[in-house]
Amino acid sequence: MKAIKKDKSGSVLIKDNNIEVWIDVWIDDGEYITEWNKYIFFTHCDKDMAIKKYQEDDNNYEEVSNVAIEYYKESKN
Repeated sequence: MKAIKKDKSGSVLIKDNNIEVWIDVWIDDGEYITEWNKYIFFTHCDKDMAIKKYQEDDNNYEEVSNVAIEYYKESKN
């Protein structure tokens, strides 16, 4: 798993094997907050369904959040 890039809004693109997901990162009261960027999924789209399944796994959320926060911190320098 690795971070690919950060956009102007602070969202970080993460690649994990064949899945690419965006996660929003921001700072609130000195604490880093993360939230999945994608929340609308088209049931007829296999790619969307794969992302949905990936995002539903709490372990993926924790790992992606950690990678995204580190990348976000590094890219601010």
